[in-house]
Amino acid sequence: MRQSEKAAVVLVAANKDFLNDLRDALANTNFLLLHASTKQEANAVLERVKSDIDIAIVELELPDFGGWDLIRQLTLLPNRPVKLIATTSMFPEPFFGKIKEIGVDAVVAKAIPAEAWLKTVEAVLGKNENTL
Repeated sequence: MRQSEKAAVVLVAANKDFLNDLRDALANTNFLLLHASTKQEANAVLERVKSDIDIAIVELELPDFGGWDLIRQLTLLPNRPVKLIATTSMFPEPFFGKIKEIGVDAVVAKAIPAEAWLKTVEAVLGKNENTL
């Protein structure tokens, strides 16, 4: 991404360890990461900056099914301005298609290389030619 471009805002609804991994993966890019460790924190961030968020990366394993609820909530937004990536360590890849059916743009296993995270985020945002 060129430095002159507006920073893409990424809401990361996940635990702190995953946030740190993602921060490392997206280092030296023009992405601004906002963190929420629960569905309630994510909702508070969304209330403050909803129109500025370009993409949400949601850990399905948030406490109390919060990841699932948050994704469902985001898919129901009018005109759906937010792209969605679901991430999981519990569900094997054969289930990814079923997870995508709820309206996410991509499903990713948590344990992927940093370069793969960058490519996935850019692909979902339409900033490279990769297809998901």
